[in-house]
Amino acid sequence: MNVTFEHVDLSYDDKKTILKDLNFTIPDGKLVSLLGPSGGGKTTTLNLISGLLHVTKGQIFFGSKEVTDQSALERKVGMVFQNYALYPHLSVLDNIAFPLKMQKVNKAKRYQIAKKYAHLVHVEDQLTKKPAALSGGQQQRVAIARALAKQPSLLLLDEPLSNLDARLRIEMRQEIKRIQQETGITTIFVTHDQDEALHISDYVMVLNDGRIQQFTQPQDLYDDPKNLFVAKFIGNPVINVLDAADLQASLQKYLPSNFYQQVKAVGVRAEAILPQPPIDCVGQIQAQIDKIEHFGSSVTANISYHQQRLVSTGIPANYQFGKQLVDLYFAKQGTYFFDNDGKRLEVKTHD
Repeated sequence: MNVTFEHVDLSYDDKKTILKDLNFTIPDGKLVSLLGPSGGGKTTTLNLISGLLHVTKGQIFFGSKEVTDQSALERKVGMVFQNYALYPHLSVLDNIAFPLKMQKVNKAKRYQIAKKYAHLVHVEDQLTKKPAALSGGQQQRVAIARALAKQPSLLLLDEPLSNLDARLRIEMRQEIKRIQQETGITTIFVTHDQDEALHISDYVMVLNDGRIQQFTQPQDLYDDPKNLFVAKFIGNPVINVLDAADLQASLQKYLPSNFYQQVKAVGVRAEAILPQPPIDCVGQIQAQIDKIEHFGSSVTANISYHQQRLVSTGIPANYQFGKQLVDLYFAKQGTYFFDNDGKRLEVKTHD
């Protein structure tokens, strides 16, 4: 089932607007991440979908049915929170079966369903244990199974990996993706971790200051950012951002005058800074390479330019560096131009 927001606002006391004119459709059967910094509106949007919060203005649809005024119970969504909220006095089996007990499903049937979802999330060998005897990853699996057991219309996950260590987070994000694909349920996943969102999602919605910055497939956020915020938020290393005033001669050389005059900032991905001019060159600087770090297959050059630190992964490990200035070039793929409002400008180069 898809989820649609039409001109949704949320404000508290009709004064401060928290979410502003949200318009989107989450496709049926896909895993979509809500990504952004703290306070950007991710969890608030999730709570509007669940029915835990209600809109100030606008409409929400599940499929073709409007649910704007429905309660959380009426919407029949499954939620998994950061702390999992398992019942400590109940066994794993009884935790998973609990929503079905509340729906007055008979004991044999609810245990049958609970065992099915325990098998799906790979905790079928833990059914008699209490939550305290489980690892963090196992507790998370139980929480997901419990949410799925009531056969919800949607599965909503609010920062479900944040309490896990780094290795377990990677394992569990793969498991969440597997579970979503096997069940086919539309899943909405809140995270502030871009690596998590880009690896787990079919689509990613980037939110900041209560507004949608971009909603697209993960790779498009990196390759085709809509604005400076998205370009800076997505990617590791963080994109290099240079003031257009420091690049005036270069912009004049590579860009038509009616275009470069609109440019206020230039974003250059680390891999787009090269020691030799590429065929699709769109910029050039003279800078000092201070250091080249080589770890495994990763090579990172630290660059000084106009009292600014830049990073390149496009310079070979054996490149000679020191105090002398060297010519460095920007490849078109990975270089972006932004206007005064941070909006991305379409690249136009000289023939």
